[in-house]
Amino acid sequence: MEDELDLDERVTAQQPLLGLHDDDYNPRKRSNKPWYRRRLATVTGVVLLVCGLSYLVVSSQITRIATKAIKDTVMHIERMDLSQPQPTSVTLNLSLSLMAASPFPATVEPANFSIKYEGLQVGTFQAPSMTITHGTNNQMFPNATLKIQDKKAWDQFAGDMMRRPSVQYEISSKLNIHIRLLGGLVKLSASGIPLNKLMKFSGMDGLRYMQIAQVDMQHSTQKQVVATIKTCIHNPSVTTIRPVGALCLNAHYPKLGHDTLVAHLTTLGNTGLPVADGQPSHPYCASLQGPTDMSKGYNLLELQGEMLGTNSEAISGLITKYLSNVSAELTVVTCNPQATSVELYNEAMKNLTIESSLPPQKDPLVGNMFFRGISLHAPEQGKENDVVQLDTAVLVEATSPLGPNSALTITDVHMNVSLKGEDVTLGTLSTVFVDIVDGELVGRSNISVECLTELDLAERGKAFGRFVRASVVKEKIPLTLAGKMDVVCHGALGTLKLSGLPLRITTLLNGMNHFQDVTVKSFALPGTGSAMEHKEPIQTQIEIRNPSVFTVSIGTLTMDLSLNAPREKFGSLHGRMNLAPGMNNLEMNGHLKPSVDAAGQVNAAVAGFFSRYLEGNSSQVVVKLTGTQYGNCVWMQEALVGLTIETSFPGVDKGFQMIKDIKMNQLGVILDEAPPGERGPVTNTRMRVRTDMKAKVKMPASINMPLKISNLSVALTLENEHGDHLGSLVSDRETCEFNQTDDGAFRLNMSHFYPIGFNTHEDVTGMAGFINALLTKNGSIMMRLASDKRANEGAFPDVETRMGMLALSNIPVQGEPLISAMDSFRHPPVKVLSVNIQRGSPSSMVMTMEFSLQNPSIVQTKLGSLVLDVFSDGARMGSAKISDFSLNCCGKPTVLRGTFEYNPQPSDLATAEKFLSNFVCGYFTHGAAQEISIRGSAATTSLDLLQPAMKVLSIPSKLPTLSELFPATPTLVTSSLLYIPSIFHLNRIPTSLELRNPFSESITVTGVDLELYPCEIQISGDDGKLVCMKYFDKSLARFAPTVFQPIYIPANSNGCFSCCQGSHCSDHVSLCPRASVDQCMNADVQSFLSPEAIATIIHSLTGGLLMRVNGSIGASIGDYATHMFYQQDGLLVTMAK
Repeated sequence: MEDELDLDERVTAQQPLLGLHDDDYNPRKRSNKPWYRRRLATVTGVVLLVCGLSYLVVSSQITRIATKAIKDTVMHIERMDLSQPQPTSVTLNLSLSLMAASPFPATVEPANFSIKYEGLQVGTFQAPSMTITHGTNNQMFPNATLKIQDKKAWDQFAGDMMRRPSVQYEISSKLNIHIRLLGGLVKLSASGIPLNKLMKFSGMDGLRYMQIAQVDMQHSTQKQVVATIKTCIHNPSVTTIRPVGALCLNAHYPKLGHDTLVAHLTTLGNTGLPVADGQPSHPYCASLQGPTDMSKGYNLLELQGEMLGTNSEAISGLITKYLSNVSAELTVVTCNPQATSVELYNEAMKNLTIESSLPPQKDPLVGNMFFRGISLHAPEQGKENDVVQLDTAVLVEATSPLGPNSALTITDVHMNVSLKGEDVTLGTLSTVFVDIVDGELVGRSNISVECLTELDLAERGKAFGRFVRASVVKEKIPLTLAGKMDVVCHGALGTLKLSGLPLRITTLLNGMNHFQDVTVKSFALPGTGSAMEHKEPIQTQIEIRNPSVFTVSIGTLTMDLSLNAPREKFGSLHGRMNLAPGMNNLEMNGHLKPSVDAAGQVNAAVAGFFSRYLEGNSSQVVVKLTGTQYGNCVWMQEALVGLTIETSFPGVDKGFQMIKDIKMNQLGVILDEAPPGERGPVTNTRMRVRTDMKAKVKMPASINMPLKISNLSVALTLENEHGDHLGSLVSDRETCEFNQTDDGAFRLNMSHFYPIGFNTHEDVTGMAGFINALLTKNGSIMMRLASDKRANEGAFPDVETRMGMLALSNIPVQGEPLISAMDSFRHPPVKVLSVNIQRGSPSSMVMTMEFSLQNPSIVQTKLGSLVLDVFSDGARMGSAKISDFSLNCCGKPTVLRGTFEYNPQPSDLATAEKFLSNFVCGYFTHGAAQEISIRGSAATTSLDLLQPAMKVLSIPSKLPTLSELFPATPTLVTSSLLYIPSIFHLNRIPTSLELRNPFSESITVTGVDLELYPCEIQISGDDGKLVCMKYFDKSLARFAPTVFQPIYIPANSNGCFSCCQGSHCSDHVSLCPRASVDQCMNADVQSFLSPEAIATIIHSLTGGLLMRVNGSIGASIGDYATHMFYQQDGLLVTMAK
């Protein structure tokens, strides 16, 4: 081809060199073919000739070549499955591996194959067509029917396949083969080609790898023990059998023998061996965990049958192993003459012996032991350190090996075990006597066992003592029993004697948990102690809850009684202690003997214990065991001596009050302004109190010892009846009186005043409200006395006892004493004792006042300086200032002194005139004292505690007239002298008035307008003084000078005349300073002919006439000008001599 191309290329290359008009050149005109095409035809012919010759040669030798190829082909059985067995045939599924050496592919027509075993014709089967290529070929013969030609040969073949590890047989056939050449263009055939092969494959090796995986006896009955067993059988062969039939097997223990048959077992009819070697195991078998890899080649075989009790020794041994966590050797043999329900396999499977083992029951016979009671016998003298006997009541949780429906009755148990605590051997425990209360065991159930056991003590009982100690102090303690036990039982398998069953049980026992639940039920100090020994007998009833299973006869114990923190011994106890599970009541007696200092005072910790007891609060105490009755018993000494038990010593019963029936005899209160250094942030008032109170102080019935209380201090919270805080009171130590034999009579009379503490604005508000109620309310009010231990409050008495002096603290105080309120001093009303005008100014008068009041309350108060307003008829007359408002208590009169500034408002002058008129002469009250009101206000005091009370305080009172206040000088006018009138003015009678001034300020009379009414009936009294029985209704004269000469009356004047007439008249009368001499103002007489005038003339000439004066007077008291109405009876009028 390349030559041809080169030639063409050369020709093409030469063409451009030819002329364009060279008509003689024309390639198409060539008639001969090229030489290279002639060569191609020649080669093709030669090849065809060679192939033909080759075909003729191969065709003549094909039979020989095929025979050699079949002979050289290696055949290997990959899988052989036998299924659907019939009496003379079985379905064969065969998988072959063919290794062909021939390079030519071939097709084998369907053929009959014959199987021979050890020279005997076993059977034939029809194989499908096969295609074989060079190399490895996998051929499947599905659902081929193997026709059995010789049953004995088959039985031999099948039996050896079951029993031997490998099997070899011969397979033969005549094959028709077709060979394809040249991609199928050429086909050569050969007929009757012989096939004779020795086939070797793995046998089932006796199925000796049988793994019993599960034994289920739930279908057992009372008379029959039925076992359902799951086994996994390893198939080491490539052969599978489906089904193998309903198998019949007998189980022997431990080996095959006449007296070793223990079970007869069968399988279901569809039992097969579908898993060959190397194939994934049945899922159940593959899921099993163990030392053997069971993921491949294992078949599940489910057996069911009856356990046999005909051979008691064998079945007892098997059950013992089954319950001992040890696999039991088991020989399983197929039955003879009927090993399987499939007749085709029966002969092959007769007497097939399989060595296996029965795995132990997952649950041992005894799974757990629950000790319901362990009673320790009292130590036996002489053997106390060698052996101790224990009564035990045990609930045994056991699992029957016969399943849940076949009862097994346990009739006898004997055990010999090592008894261990936590990492320590206590000794060897053996049963002496056993009483099985309920021994019937069905499935997993509980049986009750009571037994007497004996413990041979290790370490002379020292280890056992530590165990007992642990059982006392711990909540849970482990107890391990490790050893062997023999059990005799009866059931569907007859009598089983299970010897040497292992027993290893660790059970948790409830310990006594350090006696967490110890209650002191009662406690008494009978008071029979000796003062010389400084101790008091004590009696206690203690309730101890023992949460453990232990009953211990301890006997007599001695113990120390101490406080927990700080650890302070203050007594000792003794008594018998025998503890059983549950509640135990123990009686312990002893004495209290706390340590005292050189002054005889009990230490503070013990005093705190008694204080908490009396408060009703518990105290933590510690009891330390110091000795036992069995001093030579090592285990008891190890267990108990030195053991400490903490418990709570309860306080006195709820509701007990050591100090009660508090009543106040007197309460002193001082209110003043707090000094700058003492002033707090919530009030400007310093309040100090002192009280005299009485109460009943009694110890609870449990404390009957003699005692004395000589002094105490208190820290209290004051409250009102609603529980609102009023402040707090803290006192120093005060002497008190206490008489225990007089029903606990107690009195505290404080010698000092103590400040009330105010911490909050609420305290101040509460106390201000209390003071308000105290001053203004009627009846009684409550002041609660309370204490709060959290604030370190209560009573702190020093109590002398035989043990020493107890400095008690924080004793609760709860009192509700009632205090009579002052009711604004209405009952009895305030009395004005004296009034004295000190000075008068143009705008006001200043008076001193003295008044008396009675405080009905027990509260003696000092309120400091008060400024109170005085009201008359609702109008303010002025203000009274009392610099020291101090009140006696308990109804004892108090005289208060103060100043009254009279300064009514201009708008109230009319009321003010009435006020003065009533004060001077009782003009509008008919001579009686006038009613006034003394009121407080916000300005009354600067003390914020007192201000709320002052705002509402209103003290009713009566202001007496001059006649009551000054009985010696009851009127301003004492008498009157009449002078003989001028003959020119007979109706104008010169009149001189005798005037008095009881006040400390001078009075200047600036004007008068008086009507004079003479007495109509006048008599002389027993004392010789004139008495007017009746006055004339018409006035005799009017004394109202148009031109009035002021009359000056000096302060504190007992009497002086306003004027006199006549020669040396001043020698006859005492004239007032600035009085007129020889000139008196005139009274205008209405008529001398009237009866009044006649009576006046007669009586004035004969000894004097009493007159009634009525009118008004203008006066200046000091510089204070005023006007008042004036009325006076009994004015003695005489004629001047």
